[in-house]
Amino acid sequence: MEAAAWGANVTITVGDDSFRFESDGIPSHELPEQFLVPQEGSFTPPVGEEEVSVVDTDIAVVASPIDITIPLEPTWSDVPTDTGLGIIGVAVSGAMLFNDYEDPSRSFVAVDDNFAIDGVPFVDSCNGHPLALARDGSGQGQYHYHGVPYCITDAIDADGSHSSIIGFLRDGYPVYGPQDDGGVIITSDDLDECSGHVGPTPEFPEGIYHYHFTEDRSPYTVDCYHGVVN
Repeated sequence: MEAAAWGANVTITVGDDSFRFESDGIPSHELPEQFLVPQEGSFTPPVGEEEVSVVDTDIAVVASPIDITIPLEPTWSDVPTDTGLGIIGVAVSGAMLFNDYEDPSRSFVAVDDNFAIDGVPFVDSCNGHPLALARDGSGQGQYHYHGVPYCITDAIDADGSHSSIIGFLRDGYPVYGPQDDGGVIITSDDLDECSGHVGPTPEFPEGIYHYHFTEDRSPYTVDCYHGVVN
């Protein structure tokens, strides 16, 4: 945990059996100037132009403080638990990790159903975006990732090497980008039903169960936990 490349906007406080993650929720990397933001409730693809607004990033992405406690020693569960909408983990950039979906019915996969209008993206090149607008048109903030956060992995991963930690899920297991041992690109078929497996990583050379964000198909993030979540 201490070896992770935490952003300057992140404070980590280590306790006896858990660590506390605090940040302002704004990612430490650059963002596009604008986002396409659906009006609240319009999450069924395809999203029409009349259902979205072009919003300047300083309005769409605002400080959304995160204060979450994560176990240092995860507890394995043979029975997976589905990740829900909203925060499933935290990233070293200070932003949130979400699962694949935009809607409770799990029909809108953010990466697969991504779109742009006049060059303004719904999901940006980092596979992240802010939550939908409130009904009064104000920004919700809460920037989060639905896929490999390339703005993180491009900075911390090296060719020919296993990915470095991009964050931790709420169950305490670490999360990595798409590079496995030796830099081999891992696929969803190489992983279990929760996008995880056991193996060595740079931070845990003796091996640990860990999750990977993948590039080939959904799930791109993590759609279930294999650890106990309080």
